[in-house]
Amino acid sequence: MNPQGSSGSSSSEMRAMPLQAVAVMQQGAVVDLDARLALLAARISLERKLPMADSVILATARAYGATVWTQDADFKDLPGVQFRKHTP
Repeated sequence: MNPQGSSGSSSSEMRAMPLQAVAVMQQGAVVDLDARLALLAARISLERKLPMADSVILATARAYGATVWTQDADFKDLPGVQFRKHTP
């Protein structure tokens, strides 16, 4: 932080951040949680001892050939996951 208490980002940079986030989100897709995904998630949850919500995320990523990027330790060392330890 600088002496004024900010991280050094200008106000115009700060205003641009939400627009950048929206642009990135528009590159994604919203998919339905259908029976096929639900059953795959249930199987992953049982096999990996993952919470069901995490299993839904992983099942969806696998079904669509996506990589899960996370700092959630529940996903550590799972195939198809890029885990990064949170550093404050």
